[in-house]
Amino acid sequence: MASGPDLVIVGQVTVDHVVPASPGPWVARLGGNALFAAAGARLWMDPARVGLVARIGPDMPFDVPGALRTAGIGYWALAPAKVPHLTEWIIYEPDGTRRCLPRNAPLLDYGAEGGGEGGAGAVDTYLDYLLEITPTAAEIPPGWLPAAGIHLAPQVRDRHRASLATIAGRAGFVSVDPSPFYARSRDAAGLRAELPGCDALLPSELEIGHVVKDGDWRAAATTLMAAGFREVVLKRGAQPAIVADGSGVMEVTPPSAAVLDPTGAGDSFCGAYAACRVMGLSPVEAARRACAAASLVVETGGAEAALAISPAAARERLDHVR
Repeated sequence: MASGPDLVIVGQVTVDHVVPASPGPWVARLGGNALFAAAGARLWMDPARVGLVARIGPDMPFDVPGALRTAGIGYWALAPAKVPHLTEWIIYEPDGTRRCLPRNAPLLDYGAEGGGEGGAGAVDTYLDYLLEITPTAAEIPPGWLPAAGIHLAPQVRDRHRASLATIAGRAGFVSVDPSPFYARSRDAAGLRAELPGCDALLPSELEIGHVVKDGDWRAAATTLMAAGFREVVLKRGAQPAIVADGSGVMEVTPPSAAVLDPTGAGDSFCGAYAACRVMGLSPVEAARRACAAASLVVETGGAEAALAISPAAARERLDHVR
């Protein structure tokens, strides 16, 4: 292996305005799927062996390198984005569902039309913007490859497919957290065709709910395995995660948590899972640790707080995962 990180995370850095379901104040916080994935990974892997690839807008109000340095993350490649950083309202409803509405001026029509349910033009503008702030796998520094593991956080359009082609044969383990913008329009076979070279598929209900028939999540995992994925983990929030690999389909029940802000839970789950798989743990054991990580992240607010969680707290929380 090269002298770079053991786990490379490719994803976004954003600014989040979280609007809680119950009335209360909110503030701008550092966010983004890349940072939350790194927060999960560092709870189980030496953070000095974690690398992060992201693009940073020219007007980013937070010190991203400082946050990574404080968290002990050993490697980062932060390229300048050509557009301002993405700022989003993340609006939660009492039933736990959420909408993400961008605040950037070029994207306000997308928000006005219901967060993606309106006109195609507004959606296309939003997707174009997401591509501008999201790195490609080609931006992974050459010295970091080959890597023991690479995790691709959600990316839109064909970015995942292109990234997988770029890293083909250059990672021992590749996990993908798919974007609902393409996943919801594909069946299991179509999703596999979109993600060649993906070892572990890590979707949530938002991306894969249409594959679940009659509430049978275990059958959905089996369907995805039959389509050609080596392992599948279905994230279900506070409900048991479904883990499928060559040995069968299992459930992992997360511990209870005093939820402050659910933002980043799924991303931290993915980062922890990828780190544990790179370290040689089985899919079930990796999912147990991922559940513990996510349960701690939802008790914090923002990526900086998530990056400050103690690994000792994760080890203690693991005792409550079933």
